[in-house]
Amino acid sequence: MEIGKTKTEFEEKVIAKALKDEVFRQKLLADPKGCIEAEFGITIPETFSINVVEEKEGEVCIVLPSLESQQGELSETEMESVAGGWSGYDCYGTGCADCGGTN
Repeated sequence: MEIGKTKTEFEEKVIAKALKDEVFRQKLLADPKGCIEAEFGITIPETFSINVVEEKEGEVCIVLPSLESQQGELSETEMESVAGGWSGYDCYGTGCADCGGTN
C-alpha cells in the first residue's frame, strides 16, 4: 500500500485505516512504528519516532509543529530518506493520530 508523498497524505491514510480497522488501530496504539512498517512495507529509520495517542471524549489534543517544519511538505532530504516517498514525522501537525484526526 502506498503511504503517500507528504506528511498530510501519510496521516490521512493512517487515520482512515485506523477508523475502519480496529485491529490495526490497537496495533497502532501499542507499537506505532512497527505497525506502520508492517502495514505499509516501509522501513522507518531508528532515529525517527512516531507518537500516536487516542483522543478521549472531553479532551482536546493540540500538537504544535516544530518551528523548522513546513506544514504538509517534505524537504528533499526527507523525501529521499525512505523508499516509497515517505519520510515520517513525529506527530506534530494536521489531523494526526495524536489529535484523533480532528485537526
